[in-house]
Amino acid sequence: MCSTLGNAAEVTRSHGNLDLLLNNGYLFIAQMKSRITALAGQEDQRTIIIQGANIDVSFPGSTLFSDTELADLKAMHLTQFRQTFSNALTPNGGIADAGFTLIPGELAARIRAKVDLTQRFRLEAQTTFTIDGVMSGAVVTSQPFSYSVTIGNGVAVNILGNCPLPTGTANPRTGYACNPGQDGVVDCCLTGPLSTTIPTCPATVSTM
Repeated sequence: MCSTLGNAAEVTRSHGNLDLLLNNGYLFIAQMKSRITALAGQEDQRTIIIQGANIDVSFPGSTLFSDTELADLKAMHLTQFRQTFSNALTPNGGIADAGFTLIPGELAARIRAKVDLTQRFRLEAQTTFTIDGVMSGAVVTSQPFSYSVTIGNGVAVNILGNCPLPTGTANPRTGYACNPGQDGVVDCCLTGPLSTTIPTCPATVSTM
């Protein structure tokens, strides 16, 4: 199941993977911890109401996009944009989790359209974001956070063959529960050419 616990003992990731074969965006789940202190009885006034994240995406050292194309992506809010979401972050070390799109699906589709998916492809995306909210009517902002994502084909999707797979095939892996196209391994099958077909994930298995 796609769920979080909102405590500091949760498993974390230092780097992400996004597979172009599924044409999805990248979901980031941030764990936020309050540095605000409050005396007894002041907790409500010192609680931060989270409003969203301001995100920048870049591709250091890559020539996949020209300067003009990068400017267009920025103008379309695909590499510089805001994601809105809500949560309450209580003072005195309060912890809250929130998920938001870090790399839009449309941006992944633009990358997919420029590459040959039958050949190995890797692109490093550097994301930087800040999260903001309101506390007692005043805007508060987190420090900037950076997170890298490898975008490519076969970084999360494992193609086992054409659909359906033969009877008796072991249970296909289902990948990351929050988004099968990232940060795990999902076993898939094809119903057409890889260059024009989105894989079926997890793969179907023949019952005959």
